[in-house]
Amino acid sequence: MKPLAEHGTTARAKGRPAAGIPGCSCRPCRRAENAYDKRRRYLNQTGRTLMVDTAPVAAHLRDLFDAGAGWVQLAAVSGCSSSTIYNLLCEKNPQCRRTTANKLLAVRPGDCIPDHRRTDATGTVRRTRALMARAHACRTISKACGVDHSVLSELLAGRIDVVTIALARRVDNGFRQLAGSTGDSVRSLNRARREGWAPPVAWDDDTIDDPNAHPEWTGHCGTDRGWWIHQRQQLPMCLRCEQAHADWLAQHNHLEPMLRNQALFRARAESLSREADLAADARELIAYGASVEQAAERLGVTRNHLQQAMRRHPAATDLAA
Repeated sequence: MKPLAEHGTTARAKGRPAAGIPGCSCRPCRRAENAYDKRRRYLNQTGRTLMVDTAPVAAHLRDLFDAGAGWVQLAAVSGCSSSTIYNLLCEKNPQCRRTTANKLLAVRPGDCIPDHRRTDATGTVRRTRALMARAHACRTISKACGVDHSVLSELLAGRIDVVTIALARRVDNGFRQLAGSTGDSVRSLNRARREGWAPPVAWDDDTIDDPNAHPEWTGHCGTDRGWWIHQRQQLPMCLRCEQAHADWLAQHNHLEPMLRNQALFRARAESLSREADLAADARELIAYGASVEQAAERLGVTRNHLQQAMRRHPAATDLAA
């Protein structure tokens, strides 16, 4: 039989009525029970009840298991026992403790997937290639990611379609360590340019793992403006911008040569001035205390686009430095 709780606790004061064990009426136990009841009444009055509905928690648990969560991993991450998780999943009781619900609702789908499960290798491949585009040598990437050189070579070549969760996490950790710095490997840089691999700044955290996503080299990729930014910054030309510029040329092919050239010059000038104005507006917002994310939202662009614009158009003080 499970031992009784110590004196001076709410559990000992209430006992176990279902097992025929009465509650304790000693002074420490009464004091603990009174304190518990007082806190419960206060929380109820302020709208923070100790108990909440089980249904949202059960729905979240089903989403976690659909995403590949493991029982052992979920219990370890949340700090809840497997029996508690099972009871909530089956909705045996209409309500559960708020603290338990908060623990489980805080778990994200990727936090509790067993290491041996397999996932799409798209994001892992993109991360290794992005580090190559930052001029990091293969041995540096291999050491930071904790992967063998042969495995790294297969990833860079795109010959691996699926990887284990453990490998994906190691590569992601290495990516976060090296993405903000620049290596010194000319060989890696030349290979990345030759293959057209996008650097880390061209990817957002929420798109790099999406097989249908495309790198955002310029903030306007897929448009004619993006093509001009590629040209001006001498960035590897992406297929979307190349196609967009070809469409622009086809749409203006009916113009006379002089008018067509004038339209080309206007398109080039607009791509330069708009980005410079965007960088200046962002610096003004940041000077008033806005974060980069807030400035990007205010200006109607992505955070990645705004950061690229600010790098390409530094302030006068930055140039002086």
